[in-house]
Amino acid sequence: MLHALTSPERVKRSLSGGDLDRIPCYFRAHRQLWDRQRAELNVRDDYSVARHFGSDAFHHTLSLREDAVRKSPSADTYYDMFGNRFRVTRSGWDSDARVDVPVLAPDGELLALDAIRWPDASVLDMDRCVQGAAAARESGFAIYGGVWASIFTRARELVGEETLLVSMYEEPAYVEGLVARITDFFLEINGAYLDRCREYLDVYYFGTDFGTQRALFISPEHFRAFFKPQLKRVADQAKQYGLPVMFHTCGCVAEIIDDLIDCGIDILDPVQVSAHHMAPDDLVRFKGRIAFNGGVSTQTTLPFGTPEDVRAETFHLIRTLGPDRLIVAPDQDMIGDLSTANITALFDAVRAYKV
Repeated sequence: MLHALTSPERVKRSLSGGDLDRIPCYFRAHRQLWDRQRAELNVRDDYSVARHFGSDAFHHTLSLREDAVRKSPSADTYYDMFGNRFRVTRSGWDSDARVDVPVLAPDGELLALDAIRWPDASVLDMDRCVQGAAAARESGFAIYGGVWASIFTRARELVGEETLLVSMYEEPAYVEGLVARITDFFLEINGAYLDRCREYLDVYYFGTDFGTQRALFISPEHFRAFFKPQLKRVADQAKQYGLPVMFHTCGCVAEIIDDLIDCGIDILDPVQVSAHHMAPDDLVRFKGRIAFNGGVSTQTTLPFGTPEDVRAETFHLIRTLGPDRLIVAPDQDMIGDLSTANITALFDAVRAYKV
């Protein structure tokens, strides 16, 4: 009989197709829900919340120097580490920040890439990075971590969304250089971080959203021309440190999963089941070629279903895409008003499933 595995062992065996004592799972949520659960459970930290629900994985984010990455001239605006100006809007407990002056195209006209001072690894608060990563390792979870290399998102911020999309057609050489330069930056700071913190991590986790609810944000051809080579560079770097790679991209991305596999991506996050062509039955053709993280809908089942609906969806997910190479999780961060009964049903179902 297989002995009880630790969470890092369970995740590692799942990714390699080894024998499991149970399916691994991952608790993730918006800040408001973390705080609500801490209050409901009367616990002090997020690790305790994740442990209560039986999560095997925890995403540890690195520490950046606040003075280097976010300078706020007012309550409603701030500048990021590149020099983009963001405007903040608030609604109830939530807030949203969007670029209103992109630093490389402030008037809609593209500036030379060297017109700005590009940040470097000094943006890392390395002492806090090491302390935080070491504490995460001590928590007992399998730790997802590393620099969140959001290449597509940063490109949209630096020149503006409309300008970027038009420039893919009209200025392809500029876009190619822009995306490469962004990737150079992420490789520099990720290398500095992994040199000090790799020993505390189990999975390198990064992402940038290429999918909408119904289709890709850009054409597959533009993804392959501009972004695929750079994603491979990021994945290759993590592999040099001996880490499996999980890539986050929301929405309908089935058209580029083969490309992600080509890049060396080991785990696709999330299985956003409410997006077109992303249900487990649609993705079963990729089974055995890439692992999956996610798969229980935060758009329909978790907020609007019953606990029995949640259990049924979780069991179907495991039977279809598991039991190995699957980490069961909500398909996005759970929001603050989600019922505790439905959250509990998800993680209880994982423990109840017999492998």
